[in-house]
Amino acid sequence: MTAHLLTKRIALGLLAMALLAGVAGCTIVDLKVQGPSALRAKSREVVQENGHGRAALLLQKGTQSREDEATRITALVEAAEMTAQALPGSAAQRLNRAATENLVAALQARAFAPVVLADGRTLTVSGDSPKTLDPRTADELLAAAAMQIGGLRVRNIQEGAGVPYVVRFKPTSPALRAQAGVPPLAGICEPVTALVRSAKSGPQLVFYRTLSDDNTTIDGRRVKLAADFTAPLAYMLSKGRNRSIDVRALVRTDLNMDDAGLYQFSRYEPGKIPVVLVHGLMSRPETWVPAVNELLGDEKIREKYQFWLFLYPTGLPVWASAAKLREDMDRFRTTLDPRRANPNLDRMVMAGHSMGGLISGLQIRSGGRHLWQQFMKTPPEKLKLSPQTRERLLRIINFGPRHDVARVVFFATPHRGSELAVNPFAEFFGRLIRLPFNVAQPDMLTIRQALREDLRELFVAPANSVVFLRARSPLLAAILNLPMRPGVPYHSIIGDRGRGDTPDSSDGVVPYWSSKLEGASTEKIVPSGHGTNENPEGILEFRRILRRHAALGSGPLNESARD
Repeated sequence: MTAHLLTKRIALGLLAMALLAGVAGCTIVDLKVQGPSALRAKSREVVQENGHGRAALLLQKGTQSREDEATRITALVEAAEMTAQALPGSAAQRLNRAATENLVAALQARAFAPVVLADGRTLTVSGDSPKTLDPRTADELLAAAAMQIGGLRVRNIQEGAGVPYVVRFKPTSPALRAQAGVPPLAGICEPVTALVRSAKSGPQLVFYRTLSDDNTTIDGRRVKLAADFTAPLAYMLSKGRNRSIDVRALVRTDLNMDDAGLYQFSRYEPGKIPVVLVHGLMSRPETWVPAVNELLGDEKIREKYQFWLFLYPTGLPVWASAAKLREDMDRFRTTLDPRRANPNLDRMVMAGHSMGGLISGLQIRSGGRHLWQQFMKTPPEKLKLSPQTRERLLRIINFGPRHDVARVVFFATPHRGSELAVNPFAEFFGRLIRLPFNVAQPDMLTIRQALREDLRELFVAPANSVVFLRARSPLLAAILNLPMRPGVPYHSIIGDRGRGDTPDSSDGVVPYWSSKLEGASTEKIVPSGHGTNENPEGILEFRRILRRHAALGSGPLNESARD
């Protein structure tokens, strides 16, 4: 085969794989962060529009370099205190925000050390608590208003008191030592809101953790805090891969296992239910960012849920990826709740897109004899295999349903495969996949000889994810035959490309006959292609399911009233 023909076949294979993955692009967000000059320019504008008012004059004084530090900081504190009760959108609120932003910048330059003000009072900064942040524990602190974000459908900004910021903890930050899954490049970013509080003991600059509570009390009155829930997601992405396609992790699975695992979007909160999000073929966790961004715009969702993401090299066989997810969920539980005392960790919601739905579904199914009896009569433990192969095989095959997964949501999941995986170019590309383990030839022969005769051909080709996804694959049929844990509700969100032709519909990758799953609590058809997890109506249905799950409380789930 000539080099040109090989290149052409690889390109066509990539196209077929991209269609099978159902991904539309690479970069998730565009982000630009304005520098300090933008803050100075905004302060001048706010002063000019407010004339000779007392707060405007104080803001002007607080931003003049000819004044000494204590005088500048005192003026900014007084301006912030004077406008603390400003109504949203008013000129007074713009003054308050400008004064607070300049005050944060001034204190940040001195590592947030206390300041003795010109009037004799001492300005302090909040410490760490369940609702507040000590900014000295963070590696970065940036004003959310300084971030220009593109690529996301909505920006979740909440009007209220204070000024929204983004804090970033690098992966090596001491503040993250107790966390179970810190993204290795990005670390963790969270929203906080800065507000100057007055008290008899002196003024304090408080940073509120708005994912934990976005309300506070000012002079006995409960008020909403201003917040930006999109900016932390965008900044976190800018520090990581920031792409939804990962061809290398598909083909060179053998080189990408070290990064595989479960990761957190934010620091663990015991009072919230985890939602575990699993991406599909040739994709990455970033594909879930549009959904997480829009879900965080719902106060009930923010109050009740925290989001975890599973990253895995998508060339792995589905059973191997499911085994890795089980291992990491066990590790999270041991790290975060070693005494198994938190009931919220027994109410997890799993959501999988495309092949990720197959991995999610295996978390509530029983393997073992239910699985291997569909392929062979001899139990794997009785086969004459090397210890390494036997251990790997048993780890993948012997599993039971998890008792901490309380609900599963399937997005465009090919329960019975896709015709695109049978495409000769996809098959050619699938043969390029390098798995992280090699089965010795004698072991492979032993396994093939133990298989049912009509299934042996499946194990001639590499047993990777592309083989799994072939339409009407007996491997997928084997999964459908595995018993599910009774009482766990599951939901299907299926695309029809807006044609309204169900049951003859398809999302362009997975036909309805493959996505449909009998016994689902709900089935929602949305006018979408394969990316149902990024479709507005798909996200809206996901939100409805999560709100329903939260409303059922901590007792036994009751799905008798179909929703």
